[in-house]
Amino acid sequence: MEILRVFLVLVFVIGSTVTAFGNTVSDESVEGIVGSDLTLKCPFTLPDGDTLYKNSWTIEMNGSPSNVYTYYANPDSGPQRALRHLVNRSEAVCSDTECRLTIQKLLTTDAGTYKCRVEFEQSTSQDKVFILTVYSPPEEFKLKGHKSNYHKGDNLSVECFAKESEPNTELTWKINGQRVTDPYEVDTNYGDGRTTSRLQLNDINKVTSQFGKKIECIAKSPGNAHQDSKYFLLTGVFLLLILLVALVMFLLRSNVPQI
Repeated sequence: MEILRVFLVLVFVIGSTVTAFGNTVSDESVEGIVGSDLTLKCPFTLPDGDTLYKNSWTIEMNGSPSNVYTYYANPDSGPQRALRHLVNRSEAVCSDTECRLTIQKLLTTDAGTYKCRVEFEQSTSQDKVFILTVYSPPEEFKLKGHKSNYHKGDNLSVECFAKESEPNTELTWKINGQRVTDPYEVDTNYGDGRTTSRLQLNDINKVTSQFGKKIECIAKSPGNAHQDSKYFLLTGVFLLLILLVALVMFLLRSNVPQI
């Protein structure tokens, strides 16, 4: 009897686990940009012989769900309406395979954990969870401290900063398309809405050995939904001399009288 009881418990646990995984889709992290539109896609499998009844969207607030949008497949079953702060900025629609919630003109307050629940006339409902981050790009993004040209033996110290972003902007450096990863060359600090990164190169001759290099600072949001960059061209004195000689030759050739 004891063995049979253990067997039945295992069957129940396994069956419950399979059911749970069958009805809940894995969480999805989503990132949007302030002022842009965003669509959350909630796919589902319509059971054979069943029909869609309702699609509801909630957001987690203070540990409990708060209604965001309710959509009824049959308008006679109830009103299709947006609740809370999404009034006049959202719309939910459903097909036979997917429900979508579109939020217009995203605000930072739209961020949170959203749950999509698809209910059927007869079968068990299906859920999907979205973790939405809303990124506000920096109001100011600049490079400072660089010069127009460098001599052999010079040190390079240039700073890149992004101010007033939420969450903090991530900054990385590239030299001719190759990311700088040496911790002794890059120092990045994060503050309240401000990110500062300094690139320090002590052997400038290596950087200018190919007549010039592109030094680039890349600012991106944590989820890569937004990216921007600032750069300057680092030129050595040798390259400037070549350009100067070429310019002089061009001017002299232009002034040669035609015979």
